[in-house]
Amino acid sequence: KRERARMIEVLAYGTLRDPQYQRALFDVTMPTRPGTLQGWFVVIHEEGFLTLVAAPGETVTGDLVTLDDEALAIADAWEEIPLYERLRAEARTAGGEPVPCWVYVRPTASRERPSAGETARHARREVLERIRDFRRSAGGGALRPE
Repeated sequence: KRERARMIEVLAYGTLRDPQYQRALFDVTMPTRPGTLQGWFVVIHEEGFLTLVAAPGETVTGDLVTLDDEALAIADAWEEIPLYERLRAEARTAGGEPVPCWVYVRPTASRERPSAGETARHARREVLERIRDFRRSAGGGALRPE
């Protein structure tokens, strides 16, 4: 009998919430649903990717992305742990229900907020090339069986 994979929620607010980037990283689009996180806001890090800054009274709007252990390991590598830290958090669904989750945060001095829909300061083709380079350096090939 096959064990059921553990499913983990990550509140994504940048590249991990984008379906095209998800397919490039994981070979599939992951299940997502809208979510919010209180006490933080999104900024553009000095290197052009998004991160969070703690700020009472602020709210991050993103997507709760459901990952299994394998996809979480890929996300950790993509987020370059320990440059980003994966923190435990409690998000809320669109209906207001609390959801335990993880969130990636990288220290920054930036307070520059991204424009609506912006997942990185870099061009889409550049981010996709970075993902392809990441995949090649991680052993290449398909990361998920068909």
